[in-house]
Amino acid sequence: MTLTTLVFSPDIWGTVSDWTMVTVTTVTAILLLLTLKSQKDVQRTQYELFRIESIRFIESIKPILKYSECQSSFKSDDKKKKIFTIEVVNETAGAALKISKLVSTDEQTKQLFCGAIGFDSKRDHLIKGDKPLLFHFGIDSDLTTFHYIIFIVKYQDIAETNYQQRVFCVYDENYGLEIHPGLPEIIS
Repeated sequence: MTLTTLVFSPDIWGTVSDWTMVTVTTVTAILLLLTLKSQKDVQRTQYELFRIESIRFIESIKPILKYSECQSSFKSDDKKKKIFTIEVVNETAGAALKISKLVSTDEQTKQLFCGAIGFDSKRDHLIKGDKPLLFHFGIDSDLTTFHYIIFIVKYQDIAETNYQQRVFCVYDENYGLEIHPGLPEIIS
C-alpha cells in the first residue's frame, strides 16, 4: 500500500456518500436552529401584540366619570347649613356598572341621602347620555370657611374590571366648589 492509498482509504475516512450525509445533517441542524429562533421571535412579537390589543380593549370599554357641581342644588332651612350636590356623568360609551361611593365624614361635612322617589335614587349604573347621578353633601358653614370632602367611587366596566376613583373637593364660602378627581385605578 502506498501512502496515498492509506491517506484516502475509505476504511479510515469513509466514502463520498458518508461525507454527503454528514454535510446534509449539519446543514439541516443549523436550519432547524434558525427556524426555532425565528419561531421564538414570532411568538414574542405575537405576545406583545396581544398585550397591546388587551390594553386597547380595556381602554375602549373603560368608563370615564366626570364630576361637576349641580346648579340646581337644594336649600336648607337652617342658615348655618348648606347643601351642595355633585353630578356624576359618564363621558364614554363604556357603561359604568355597580357604582358605589364611600365618603369620609367629619363633624363639619356629612353625606346626605335625599328621599327621591323613583328609579334614579336606586340606580347604580351610568352610560353616556343618562341622567347624572347626584351625590348630596351637607356642610356646617358656621364652623369654618373651608370644607374638604373626600369620597371614593367604585364601579365596574362591562368586562367586570373593578375601578376606584378618589375625588377630593374643596368648598370655600367665597369661591365656591372645586372638584379634583384622581385617575381611575384598577382594583382586584
